[in-house]
Amino acid sequence: MQDASLREFVTRRVYPFHPHYRTVFDEGGIDPAAIRSVDDLQKLPFTYKEDIAPDPQDPDNPRLFVLEPGFDQVKLYKSKGWVPQMTNLEAAGGEHSSEQEFREEYQPVLPMFTTGRTAEPTPFFFTLHDLARMKEAGRRLASVVSSRASEDYDRRVVAINNFPGPSHLAYWVAITGAEGAAITTVNTGGGPSTGNERILNIIERVRPTLFMGLPGYTYDLLRMAAAEGRDLSSMEIVAMGGDRITKGAREKIAALLEEMGAVDPVVTGAFGATEMKYAWGDCGEEESCGYHTYPDMEIVEVVEPETGVVLGEGETGELVVTNLDARGSVVLRYRTGDILVGGYTTERCPCCGRTMPRISSNINRRKMVKEFALSKIKGNLINLNTFAAILNDNVDVLEWQVEIRKRNDDPEDIDEVTVYVCPTSVGEVAGLRERIGDRVRNTLEFTPDDVVITTYEDIAERLGREGGPKRTHLLDLR
Repeated sequence: MQDASLREFVTRRVYPFHPHYRTVFDEGGIDPAAIRSVDDLQKLPFTYKEDIAPDPQDPDNPRLFVLEPGFDQVKLYKSKGWVPQMTNLEAAGGEHSSEQEFREEYQPVLPMFTTGRTAEPTPFFFTLHDLARMKEAGRRLASVVSSRASEDYDRRVVAINNFPGPSHLAYWVAITGAEGAAITTVNTGGGPSTGNERILNIIERVRPTLFMGLPGYTYDLLRMAAAEGRDLSSMEIVAMGGDRITKGAREKIAALLEEMGAVDPVVTGAFGATEMKYAWGDCGEEESCGYHTYPDMEIVEVVEPETGVVLGEGETGELVVTNLDARGSVVLRYRTGDILVGGYTTERCPCCGRTMPRISSNINRRKMVKEFALSKIKGNLINLNTFAAILNDNVDVLEWQVEIRKRNDDPEDIDEVTVYVCPTSVGEVAGLRERIGDRVRNTLEFTPDDVVITTYEDIAERLGREGGPKRTHLLDLR
């Protein structure tokens, strides 16, 4: 199925209509007709975020990744070779009965923006065709995350969408997914748009069964709700996205919900990327079984991060995505920068029984690995990302920051490591400092100079949460 879809997409859409990849094919001497199977994708170079991002010399660079049947010297595959076509409708193969139908398929109607290595936002364009695909992907996502719900859940579900909008992919995934699954949904835009107090009032008034939001924001809001003694007993499923969701995070949120009256809440997540144009869901067992992919909508590869060699099932590597049958902005062999610990599998899901391929939900950012992972502390070469595993999975820890500096700010002095921790409202505070110190010593083979138990407000200020979703958990001031 994927081989046939890929052949059709490359020869009838990508090569004729995609400015960037047409140049890649021509300059690389690659015959588009030679891309006949998923394995043939390895003939193509990888695509990186830097390839799509605006360039000072060419700020319109992102437009080179948009399918444009009307651009000059369009080529379409015919029996006698690649020949030019002149009009939009001819270039699209005469498949459209009207100009309006053509525009609905190819005209970008919605840009979303991603960030790269610079401050310049990178637009990624969606057409009505893409939004229809997102609607179908969202329907599947809703089905996956509700796998553990009761049998009559579909008839009772009411959702509240607290993802930040309107330029955040997760916000649109929630909206289109609710449309695809026919779910009544209140779209708040999150705290910055509506305000936490008002959102909690809405939740108590509407009584939603499904809550959607960013992990950090979900912690904050539910912590506030618990402190105020709110009634969130209607909540059955919490589906989070936009950040890594650990086992510890699931347990913390479930405990907060149970404190507010919820019965056996399911806490699960979704994984997506703007370049994918939608998200995959986790079926929500206490031990995640991974994110369920859509093989008719994308091709997934896992590659060795340094060499780019394609890896097999179960091998840890970087996620690479190729769009299938997308419109607007399109990418082939896009390096996401996400490291899948355990790679992917095609085995039947032991949690829900689905047979779709799944990727590991244990995901690290490659950028984080390159910038932070290997560092010397007190003479030991360690992986700083281990702090995330230690602290995120601790059910007694709500938020944290690790600060590394030189004693007395003297570059020649010894390293000092301080761990700042805010405990959960339901956590065991007694002995928490000692437990964290022991875990760091046993795992990383050095003892932190101090573990500071502090307030949520202090941690929020340290993380820079007030300025937006970006957070610095690992602060190296050396």
